[in-house]
Amino acid sequence: MRPRSLAPVVMLALTAPLVARLGPSTAVAAEPASTAPYAAASRWIDADDIPLADWAKSVEIVRDDEALYASPGGARRAVVTTGVRLPLLGAVRGPGCVQRWLLVGPLAYVCADKVRLTPDPPGVDESVHPPATDGLPFRYYFVGAEGTSAYAKLTDIDDDTPVEQLDRGWAIAAVGTLSYNGASYVKTRRGRLVPRADVGPVAPFSFHGEALAKRPGEAVGLGWVNPERARVYAEPKASAKVVGERTRLQRVDVLEQRRVGNDAFVRVADGEWMKLADLRIPTPTTPPDGIAANERWIDVELATQTLVAFEGSRPVYATVVSTGRAPGSTPTGVHRIWVKLRTSTMSNADDGGDANLDAATYSIEDVPWVQYFSNGVALHGAFWHRRFGHVASHGCVNLAPLDAMAIFDWTLPRLPRGWDASLPTTAEPATVVRVR
Repeated sequence: MRPRSLAPVVMLALTAPLVARLGPSTAVAAEPASTAPYAAASRWIDADDIPLADWAKSVEIVRDDEALYASPGGARRAVVTTGVRLPLLGAVRGPGCVQRWLLVGPLAYVCADKVRLTPDPPGVDESVHPPATDGLPFRYYFVGAEGTSAYAKLTDIDDDTPVEQLDRGWAIAAVGTLSYNGASYVKTRRGRLVPRADVGPVAPFSFHGEALAKRPGEAVGLGWVNPERARVYAEPKASAKVVGERTRLQRVDVLEQRRVGNDAFVRVADGEWMKLADLRIPTPTTPPDGIAANERWIDVELATQTLVAFEGSRPVYATVVSTGRAPGSTPTGVHRIWVKLRTSTMSNADDGGDANLDAATYSIEDVPWVQYFSNGVALHGAFWHRRFGHVASHGCVNLAPLDAMAIFDWTLPRLPRGWDASLPTTAEPATVVRVR
């Protein structure tokens, strides 16, 4: 998909057990006011400058898409939206700000002219930005066959004056529902009101890949069933006795591979063999040039439709993905993540569709866990299909939502609690993504 906007929502604590198994969460919870590191005595300011007020505990963001900078007046570092209070860690004078630049995170400054100091501890309004425990940062709905209207306010419903028309199959991100004049409406993250009768909810998807405990250079040693059903044989030959079956996306161990005539077989248990063609198994690989001993990087293999996360030469996580349907649409080579966004709306509705891929327009609000690595091509969660293991995208690398959330939390640059988007810095260079 192509990005419609780089305006995501607020990063929340990642509480799924899957994420905990892969590595420590990068989301930072607010500490109690009595012990927090933003206490007045520990704040950093110039010795001859005016002290910060003792009562000020946090910096409240008061407008959407507020930029944070890596240095006072320097390069853009991140984006934060309303409903967030960031820690007040210090202040410094600098260009481009009448008041002072406030230090609100690691290499993150915001101009005091554009924010408000508060006595409240840092935090996020979870009534607007709920935790994403199932891989979905919002509740999502698909527009039904007849399309629907979106209203800006309740009085517009009375007047039947919609602000927008939504086409069949478009997806909206919701933060709640409400009743009005006997009818139910979904309230979207952008404040639109959409008739509940015209949209259908997206069900969470429980599939996820596997965290690995491997030694450097060791094979991944597992795979996933690709067809809806696949036979299990007593011996590695197609004429052997069928002793069972495995179902789509079921995980299997890869204990041995053997070629018999024109067929390749995989031993998945004692006395149980499956055809290699029925499985998605990552092939062994080595790190790209320049990867440090324990550096985190991602390998996307087009032939097997798999993704493996590595630390140096040690695989730590593996799963199946969906890459681009059109040849060359997912660019091969070695790339680096150039921006991470908790969500990003993706659409071709403004240009009438993509004639090379399909005639229909699409619009997906707040696609989750987006990591752009080659211009507009990204790793991201996909809740609108379950064809992982098959090519299915316009060029991006689609992951199941739980996988996308886990990988997002693991890669660099990190996205601290309350941030919407994060850009790499010299202190935290971006994770490599290799597509082969």
